[in-house]
Amino acid sequence: MTLIVVERIVSRREFGSIFAGRDETGALVRIKAGKDAIIGVPEVGEVWSVEGETEVTAWGRQIKATHALRSLPNGRLMVDYLSGSVVGIGPTRALRLWEHFADQLPEALDVGDIDLLASVMEPYRPVLGPRLAAAMVEAWKKQAGLGRLVEWLSAVGIGELRLAKKIYSLLGDDAPDRLAENPWCLVPLMSWTHVDELGLRLSREAGHPAPSRLDNRVVGAADSVMKDVIAEGSTAIMRSDFRTALSRKLGIRETEAGPALELAVHRHAAIVGCSDTLRAPGCAAMEERVVRRLDGMLRAPVPAVGHEADLDSLSPEQANAVRKILSTAFACLKGGAGVGKTHVTKEVCRVWAAAGGNLLLMAVAGKAALRLSRATGRLARTLFRTIAELDERTRIAEDLAGEPEAGERAKLEARQQGLAFADENTLAIVDESSMLDLASLYKLLDRLPSGCRLLMIGDECQLPPVSFGLAFHRIVRDANVTATLSTVRRQAEGSEIPAVAGMLRRREMPSFRLYDGSRHGIFLLPADSPTAIANNVVALRSELADAGDILAVTPVNEGPVGVAGLNRRLHEAHVERTGLQELRGPLGEMFSAGEPLLYRKNDYQRALWNGSTGIVRRIDRQRRQLTGMFEGEEHLFETDDMVDLSLGYALTCHRSQGSEATNVIVALPVSRLLDPSWLYTAVTRARSLAILVGRPETIEQALSRPYADQRRLVGLRWPLVV
Repeated sequence: MTLIVVERIVSRREFGSIFAGRDETGALVRIKAGKDAIIGVPEVGEVWSVEGETEVTAWGRQIKATHALRSLPNGRLMVDYLSGSVVGIGPTRALRLWEHFADQLPEALDVGDIDLLASVMEPYRPVLGPRLAAAMVEAWKKQAGLGRLVEWLSAVGIGELRLAKKIYSLLGDDAPDRLAENPWCLVPLMSWTHVDELGLRLSREAGHPAPSRLDNRVVGAADSVMKDVIAEGSTAIMRSDFRTALSRKLGIRETEAGPALELAVHRHAAIVGCSDTLRAPGCAAMEERVVRRLDGMLRAPVPAVGHEADLDSLSPEQANAVRKILSTAFACLKGGAGVGKTHVTKEVCRVWAAAGGNLLLMAVAGKAALRLSRATGRLARTLFRTIAELDERTRIAEDLAGEPEAGERAKLEARQQGLAFADENTLAIVDESSMLDLASLYKLLDRLPSGCRLLMIGDECQLPPVSFGLAFHRIVRDANVTATLSTVRRQAEGSEIPAVAGMLRRREMPSFRLYDGSRHGIFLLPADSPTAIANNVVALRSELADAGDILAVTPVNEGPVGVAGLNRRLHEAHVERTGLQELRGPLGEMFSAGEPLLYRKNDYQRALWNGSTGIVRRIDRQRRQLTGMFEGEEHLFETDDMVDLSLGYALTCHRSQGSEATNVIVALPVSRLLDPSWLYTAVTRARSLAILVGRPETIEQALSRPYADQRRLVGLRWPLVV
């Protein structure tokens, strides 16, 4: 173990930190710690305890940390630690504390006598002194609590620092006591096997005569069943299936699981639903809140807007959709790919704005938000960004209510101007709503004020959300709130893609033509094995290189025909064809100039979103830098930043949802993920050419399965029955 006084932060990212400081001998050392090895975020002036191998690098001596966390220092390190742990303490005040308490300073901080500490630091400043002392004690005790938790977890055989950090954030300083009382409360963070093993062992050591029969274990098993349900995308489970799963978790016969099931219901680990279902408690609360809020919107009297608007540029179907949407406070707009949903949305925005209303446009994915911005000529944000900005606006309003000084007020008001805004005169629009999960919709509705209207737009035959729950897929069944578009307008006249897509929607097997080199239409290229599929995808990519943008879609991430495998093969083909140099990223992926890029996180500073696509403009192997071009703007990525990049030759269908390309290559290995919604979503990404690579039998098997949303069991019921 090495104690380090932090002097400089080199890099601070989601995947870890790099910082530099001096050890107890005064020697300079650099620390590189991944997110799994570090608890907390280092700051200048703090003292950190670090374990790991020391190596000599281009930056000097470096420790590649296996464990890193703030240390509770003593001796001469106390002054350095305190002066950097809390803003405002500084070396002078920290030295006063050390000179007064000496070796007893840690104990004084544990006791937390605010008045005494304040009198030592600032005896003549009765307001500032206590405030600084309180902040210092809070920071000290927080670190002490985390240290005690790490010590407790280590003693019971849990050595994952990332897990310790999550537990501490949930349970706080009394985490060890709460875990000792009920180890099964760790179910949300760990697998049932590990939690149950720990719980049984600790209970036996505590002297419980029958640990396997403890109520806490039964409730923990029920929580684990619901955790599995949510992981599959559902929010409810049939009572009989719950009993079976619960008995397996507890290791008892299903016929003996009745009392355990009743206890789970009594302790609210499962909520009784309709049609003999049991609902996950948190999901049930969100579903009830969502349904009641949307029903409340419908029941609230609102003035109709747009009945006299000029809609001559629209077809009768589209004009009727605009009028229906603007006549109510909550509506859905549905329709297949290419039917003009975006065009209708643009007209809705135009009419609403002309009537003096405020617009709040958003989409789940960054690429879909960008497409909506371009189509409407108005700013559209990601849903994640919208929620974050609404929250920030609320915080700023609270700060302004506190009567800040003039300079600070001006800064707050300037920041507030650019943030998302919603009031009773706002129409909030969510595009690609089929991707909208329950938690996100709940968060959005919780932030929309009374009187605000909502329009959800999407295609119910596309893939359901990645996360749990369903809303749009269920609500659009209600013709009273839904406007439907059916005439296809996106693909070129005469294209067979709309007709084939319509058959896939109906789960009918089309008669595919074999690919003949054409640049328009939809074709099948037979391939029997994953390797053959991958080889054909690579060959097609090369053949279509001059035919416009190309998107390869696959249902799997691993294997030769997975995202990683296809990206690797296509990269190798690119390097072989161009002879260009390569740059290895921090995760081992290779990049070369001219290759497609995918950005994998929401980054407000760069204005890039999870799913943003670009091109590698150039690489610098000596500096280990990559320059990418996204939407006409260059972005420089250092080595550590490149962890957020991947090649974008091939995407999963969920990743591609909300995107379009001139040419789409659909890889079809055998996969349980293939169903009508997957095929339909993949094919309708294409504007001109779609080529399915695989076996016809694979397509037939996919069409024989129910739609993905139909395989989810949810507790959301619409319309609300009072």
